Amino acid sequence: MKIINKIKAIRKDKGISQEAMAMNLEISQAAYTKLERNETKLTVDRLYKIAEILGVKIESLLNLELESSQQGGNDEPVITLPLQQIENLYRENKEIYGKLIQSKDEQIALLQKLLENK
Repeated sequence: MKIINKIKAIRKDKGISQEAMAMNLEISQAAYTKLERNETKLTVDRLYKIAEILGVKIESLLNLELESSQQGGNDEPVITLPLQQIENLYRENKEIYGKLIQSKDEQIALLQKLLENK
C-alpha cells in the first residue's frame, strides 16, 4: 500500500478529519487535501509529523520490517527498508534542498549587487 493511501486509511480509521490534520501540520486544509491526492510531495519531516499526529510509528507508514539483531548479544531492532524506497526519499529531498540552496544563492547575489550600488 502506498504511503499516502496508508496515511489516509489510518486517519479515517481514527476519525481524524483533514481539517484537524492540516491544523496540526500548520498548513491549510487545501494543502493537506493536495497531499492526500498525491499532488504535493510528502517530505520526510512532514511524514514524521503525520506519524506523530496519527499516533503510529513511522515504520508502519513506510511498510518497514523490524528484525532483531543478534550482534553483541543485544536485541536491538534493525529497520530494513527496500532500496527503492530509500532511493526515492533521497531523490525527493535532494531536489528540495537543491532548490533551497539555489534560492539562497540568488538572494545572496541580489544582496551583494544592492550593496555594490550603494
